[in-house]
Amino acid sequence: MKKIIITSSIMIAIILMVVLLLFVFFPKKYKSEVMHNAKEYYLSPVLVASVINIESGYDESAISKAGAVGLMQLLPETAYDCADRLGMSVTYEELFDKSTNLMLGCYYLGYLLDLFDGNLVNSLCAYNWGLGNVRSWIKLGNVDENGTITNIPVEETRDYLKKYRVCSWVYEKIYRY
Repeated sequence: MKKIIITSSIMIAIILMVVLLLFVFFPKKYKSEVMHNAKEYYLSPVLVASVINIESGYDESAISKAGAVGLMQLLPETAYDCADRLGMSVTYEELFDKSTNLMLGCYYLGYLLDLFDGNLVNSLCAYNWGLGNVRSWIKLGNVDENGTITNIPVEETRDYLKKYRVCSWVYEKIYRY
């Protein structure tokens, strides 16, 4: 009887730890804003939530070493270009506003997906390491028969894709319920 109680207690503890880790490492903050912007730019909310998680960990005030800012970690030049294409102007401070950053980040993700004919791998590589770099990789012939980059020369981008696979798997479950 004692063994059953101990085993049950351990199982309950493990389940609680997994649930806690899911809430800590895979938050679903801003779910309604994510859903709205994903729909607006014809994106999967799982894609958007995963990119936010990888890029900023849902920290609106995040600034990367490269100078990318906000939830979706947009470089200011990229954000200004996206805003211009949308017929608006934004200040640097507004790039930290969750609504503005989400809108511009989703627009940019949609732009990359259109540019790469829906190729998610190429689009995520461009989002992470830059459009010019990805175009160079493609010109070097580092693609398979579908045009998907196969030989990614940057470890950070290879890791980015691995993180995306994990995040998208988890967010697929979170957003389903």
